[in-house]
Amino acid sequence: MTTFLSILAALLVLSVFVVVHELGHFLAGRLLGFTVLEFAVGMGPAVLKKEKNGILYALRAFPIGGMCRFYGEDEEAKDAKSFASHPVWKRIIVVAAGPIMNILLAILLAMGLLMGYGQYVDIPTIMEDPAAETPAAAAGVMAEDVIVAVNGTEVEYFDQASELILGAEGEEMILTVARDGEEIDLTVRDFYSEAEGRNIIGITYSYGRVRYGFFEALGGSVKFICSLVVEMLRFIGSIFTEGVKQGDVVGPVGTVAIIGQAVRTGFETVLYLSALISVNLAVMNLLPLPALDGGRLVFLFIELVRGKPISQEKEGFVHFAGLVLLLILMVVLVVSDVRGLSSGLF
Repeated sequence: MTTFLSILAALLVLSVFVVVHELGHFLAGRLLGFTVLEFAVGMGPAVLKKEKNGILYALRAFPIGGMCRFYGEDEEAKDAKSFASHPVWKRIIVVAAGPIMNILLAILLAMGLLMGYGQYVDIPTIMEDPAAETPAAAAGVMAEDVIVAVNGTEVEYFDQASELILGAEGEEMILTVARDGEEIDLTVRDFYSEAEGRNIIGITYSYGRVRYGFFEALGGSVKFICSLVVEMLRFIGSIFTEGVKQGDVVGPVGTVAIIGQAVRTGFETVLYLSALISVNLAVMNLLPLPALDGGRLVFLFIELVRGKPISQEKEGFVHFAGLVLLLILMVVLVVSDVRGLSSGLF
């Protein structure tokens, strides 16, 4: 039952990315005056549907994706309401709006991580209150204190805290900690252990977390998402030079399996993985491949340069061929995912 719920949750999470993508097309289209015929959440037969202002809003049976359908988008329609009748710059915005929405979603998810959970940083942070009768407890050290300095020497990296504590001499050690935004000097005594032959003050510490405010989180999220985009483009480039190994690329089955594992791990992991997948969806859709948004943008930019569009029949054939190739690739990835599942890769 737990596995089933994890898979269902993974499908719903995956659908959110696709629906947000289609919502980008929808909002841009409505804003720029395009005629939208349908906006649907899910695929398959409609479970619920309602028409408003000439647009059919539908909730479909299978929670896998969504759809935004424009009038005259994929068929020969020459009247003033058709998709092709709008200026090319408007069509470029509408097509690009889907991936842009995925990027914006990734930034929001990353902001949620930085504001809600924080980011691990290379600063030693006390994990728990020291045990009673230890030198640290007697000095007043508390959980979540950040070790800033030892005997006046500033701690510049994680392992330095241990080096300074072990190297301290004399009867007193001044431990400077950051607590609630203030720096406090704590005096530690009786820290040398004759039995151990070294300094022991009775603390355990780990890498600390820093939570960010709104504007800090916004800046950090934009930087983080930009770095993800760069890494993805580098990986795509490496495919042509180094090839692809088993597990380097996953399809829908593998993606659902990975999200399902994240759901069982915790919400923080889901947020992090969701940001990665949302960026992945945006970058992949912007690749200049037929049947993807990037392929459609190529034709629109050609039209912008030529001053006239390539015939819809030729463009349609290219996109259809691309769609066939993408379906073949999808089948290959599904087979690879199933093999990965059977061998325990996911």
